[in-house]
Amino acid sequence: MALEVSFSRQAANYLKKLDAPTRKRVHEKVAAVAEDYMDPKNSYPLEGTERRSARVGMYRILLLIIKEKNSLIVAEINSRGQIYRDA
Repeated sequence: MALEVSFSRQAANYLKKLDAPTRKRVHEKVAAVAEDYMDPKNSYPLEGTERRSARVGMYRILLLIIKEKNSLIVAEINSRGQIYRDA
């Protein structure tokens, strides 16, 4: 069963700045994670947090899964060099 997806303000704003092909790949990755977030091809857990991370080229997507609400929150999207600095 797929999770309900929502985007944080930061993630939505960053997504708007990406070119169309990359934006499409990000949406496809988020949809794949929503279908099966435990699949290591889709996302992996970040140590010491409840967040998960997914990779799309040079970009990383930080995700928060809330099982009780059956939801997936796209918390942040940024380049690989910047994303983990504040995580």
